[in-house]
Amino acid sequence: MFKIACNIDQSDRINRSVFGVLILLGVFLGLGHVYYFILGAVMLAEGIIGWCGIPKILALFKMK
Repeated sequence: MFKIACNIDQSDRINRSVFGVLILLGVFLGLGHVYYFILGAVMLAEGIIGWCGIPKILALFKMK
């Protein structure tokens, strides 16, 4: 199966969580669109679980 290990340090997790909550609040107050809702939800999830998929995606395209 797919093993998920924490690849985000503690300060980055906090930053992602705070910005995710702020973006989600902006959406609920009518300041954003669906894109911002998805962005905020993803950032909040990354902050909570401590895993980001971008390094995995970049590793797939890395030249050998």
